[in-house]
Amino acid sequence: MGEVAETACEHCGLAIAAGQAVAASLGGETFTFCCRGCAGAYRIITGAGLGEFYRRRTRPETGVPEGVFEAETGDGYLEKFVRPTANGAEISFLLEGIHCTSCIWLIEHLLARTRGVARAMLNYSSHRLRVSFDPDILPVRELAGVIRSIGYLPRPFSLDAAHSLHERTQRTLLIRFGTAAFLSMQLMGYSLALYAGYFRGMEDSSRTLMQLLSAAVTTPVVFFSGYPFLAGAWRSLQNRRPGMDLLISLGVLAAYCYSLMAVLLGREVYFYTAAMIITLLLLGRLLESSARHRAGAGIDRLLRLSPDMALKIAGGRETPVDCSSLLAGDLVLVRPGDRFPVDGVISRGTTEVDEAVLTGEARPVLKEAGGEVISGALNLTAAVKVRVARAAAESFVARVARLVEDAQNRKAPVQALADRLAAVFVPLVMLLAAGTITYWLFRGQDIGSALLIGVSVLVVACPCALGLATPTAVLVAGGSAAARGILFRGGDVLERSAGINTVAFDKTGTLTAGQPRVVAVEAVGGGEKELLELAARLESSSSHPLAAGILAEARARGIAPGAASAVRVIAGRGLILAAASRRIVGGSRDFLEESGIEIPPLPSTNNTEVHLAVDQTYRGRIILQDRLRDEALIAVRELGRAGLNTIMLTGDNRAAAGEIADRLGIAYIAGMDPQAKTAWVNKRISAGDRVMMVGDGINDGPALAAASVGCAMAGSTDFALDTAELVLTRPNLLKIVEALTLARRAMRIIRQNLFWAFAYNLLALPLAAAGKLAPIYAAGAMAASSVCVLLNSLRLSRVGKDHRRFEAGDD
Repeated sequence: MGEVAETACEHCGLAIAAGQAVAASLGGETFTFCCRGCAGAYRIITGAGLGEFYRRRTRPETGVPEGVFEAETGDGYLEKFVRPTANGAEISFLLEGIHCTSCIWLIEHLLARTRGVARAMLNYSSHRLRVSFDPDILPVRELAGVIRSIGYLPRPFSLDAAHSLHERTQRTLLIRFGTAAFLSMQLMGYSLALYAGYFRGMEDSSRTLMQLLSAAVTTPVVFFSGYPFLAGAWRSLQNRRPGMDLLISLGVLAAYCYSLMAVLLGREVYFYTAAMIITLLLLGRLLESSARHRAGAGIDRLLRLSPDMALKIAGGRETPVDCSSLLAGDLVLVRPGDRFPVDGVISRGTTEVDEAVLTGEARPVLKEAGGEVISGALNLTAAVKVRVARAAAESFVARVARLVEDAQNRKAPVQALADRLAAVFVPLVMLLAAGTITYWLFRGQDIGSALLIGVSVLVVACPCALGLATPTAVLVAGGSAAARGILFRGGDVLERSAGINTVAFDKTGTLTAGQPRVVAVEAVGGGEKELLELAARLESSSSHPLAAGILAEARARGIAPGAASAVRVIAGRGLILAAASRRIVGGSRDFLEESGIEIPPLPSTNNTEVHLAVDQTYRGRIILQDRLRDEALIAVRELGRAGLNTIMLTGDNRAAAGEIADRLGIAYIAGMDPQAKTAWVNKRISAGDRVMMVGDGINDGPALAAASVGCAMAGSTDFALDTAELVLTRPNLLKIVEALTLARRAMRIIRQNLFWAFAYNLLALPLAAAGKLAPIYAAGAMAASSVCVLLNSLRLSRVGKDHRRFEAGDD
C-alpha cells in the first residue's frame, strides 16, 4: 500500500482539516480519512481484496468528484439509458474522478467481482464505462451505487458529456503549453544574454543574476507545465512499467538539477534545454490529442445523425421528449426536414426519404404507410406519423456505432510485436543513456557535457511511435470505413482482410437482389391456387427470400396463408410441416427425393424451383426468378483483376446456378447445404487459402464463421450479421472491393509506421549517443516522430470514395 502523509486522507489524498479527521480501525491498524464516504470506499476496496490499488495508483489530482458519496440517481432516470441485450442489459457511464490507469484496474476488477455484472470495460481515453449486467439481480441504481461507493461519479454517457470532458482536457493541456511557451520565450532572452557573455565576457554578478532569473522562469515550466510527464513517470515506476514519460522526466530533471548545481558552482547552465524539451513535447501532445480526436470522430458523426429529441404523440397531443425515452410501440411525428429519431414503421402519411445513411446515395425514396424507416434518415417532403419499432439504443445508427467502437478496441496481431518491443525499449534506453554518460566521462568530457549527451539519448528515444504505429491506423481505418458503410469488427479482421485471396459468394440475396418473384406455378393433380396456398402456409414463418416471393404472390392472388406452428426448417434444403391431418414437404428437388418422394419427369429451367409434396405425393413446383444485383458483374470483375479467386456456393439447382455463373463469369458449385459450404471453406483454408465468405442467411452462418473473414450485408438475417466479422451497412457488392482495398492500404500504412518507428530510433539513438544531436533537437525529433506516425495514419481518412480499382502492390 502506498504511503500517505499523516494529514492526508488515506483514500482520496486530500488534506484533513484540524478536528475533522474520521478514524477507522481496519485489520489492527488505524487509518484517517477526510469523511465517512472515503472511509467506506476504503473498506469496500480492501474488503474486496483489491488493496493493491493503493500501491499501484498515482493521482495527478487529489480528492474525489464533488458530491460523489451523496449523489443519488433514480431508477426511472437511469432506465432510459439501459439497453436490453440477449443476456440481460447494458448501460454506458461517463465516469468522473479517473486519474490514472490504476483507476481502470480497480473499477474493472471490482465490477467483475460484483454479483450480477457479466462484463465491464472502461476506456481510459474517453472515460466511458460499458457494463453488461443482469437487471433482475443488480438493478441499475445499485450498479451506479457500487461505482459511487469507491469514489467515482457515474453519469449516463452522452455525446455532449463526452465532448465536455474532451474540451476540459484540451483546455488544461493548452494552458500548460501556453505557460511553457510564454516562459520559454522569456528564458530565451536570458539565455541569449548568457551566451553573449560567454563569448564577450560578463561580470560574475550579472551572470549569476541571469542564471537565477533563468532558474525562476524554468521552475514553473518543469513542475507545472511538465507535470503530466512527471506524474506519468512516477505512475510508471509504481506500476513497474517504465514508459516514455520516465525517459522524458529523467532527461528534464537531469538538465534542471544539474543547472541548479551549476549556478552554485559558477558553471554553464542548461535551463533552456529543460524548458524547451517540455514545450516541444507539450506541442506534440496537443497535436496528438487533436489527431486522436479526429480519428475517433467517425462514431460521433454516426451518433449525431439521430436527433436528441422527438415529438411523441400521446392522448392526441404532441410532446417533445428525449429520444432515449421512446419505447417500441410509441407513436412519433416526424416533420419534413427532420431526421427520423428511431427505427420504425410509417403509420400514417406518405413522404420521400433520403436514406444516404444506409445506402450512401442521397436520392429520394418514396415511403408510404407500412414502409420501414431507419434512424438518421432524412424526411424530405411531408410530415408522417411513425410507430417506433425499437428503442433508440437498438436503432440502426446506435448498433453501427457500437460495432465501430468494439472494433476499435480489438487489437491487430501485428500490434503484439510492437507491444513486446515497447515493453523492453525503455529499460534498454536508460542503460544506453547511463553507458553514454560513462563513456564520455572516460573520454575526458566534463560532467555537464556528458550529462547533456545522456539527456539527448533519453529524450530522443521514442517508444511512443512504436506504440502508436498500429492502433492509430486501425482507429482511423475503422472510422473511415464506417463512414463508407463498412464495419470491420476489429484490427484483427482488418489484418486478415488484407490477406484474402479467395472470395466465395452465396447466390440468393447476395449476388442476386434477394427479391425473387414467382414466374410460374405448375400443379400436378390439382389447381395452381391450391398449390400456392400449400406453399404459402409452409413458408409463412420463414424469413428466406424465396418465402417472401411466394408469400407476395399468394397475397397478390388473394390467398391468406394460415398460421403454421410446427414447421421444421432443414437449413439450405427445405421445410417440413407435420400437421395433425397431413404432412407437407417443400424444398429443392434433391430434398424431396431424399425424403422418398417420387418426382415425375419435368422440363428443366434456369430458375429456382420450390417443389411440394403432401403425404409423400408430389403436388407440383413453383418457379421463381431473381435478378442479379446491378453491381454484381463489376464487383466480380474487379476482384478478378486484383488476382482474387471468386466462386459461388449455392444450394440451388445446377441449371439456375449455371445461368447466374455464366453471366458473371464466376466458378460455382450447386446443390450445397450449410455443411457442404462449411466443409469447402475449411478445405480451402487447410490448403493455405485465405477465404472470405459473403452470405446473408441463416444457412450461411456456419460458413461465415469458418471463413478467414465472414462478410454480411445490410438486409441479412440477424444470425448472419452476428456471425460475420465484416458487415456492409449498405447493400452494395462494390463495398467488398472497397473494404479489401482499404484493408490493404491500412496494412501498408501500418508497415510504414512500424518501419518509421524502428528506423527513427535506429538512426536517432546513435546520433544522440555520439553527441551529434543536442537535447533541444532531440526533443523536437521525438515529438515529430509521434506526430508523423499519426499524420501518416490520418491519410486513411482522406482516401477517395472510389475504391473499385485495387492498387497494384497493395498486398
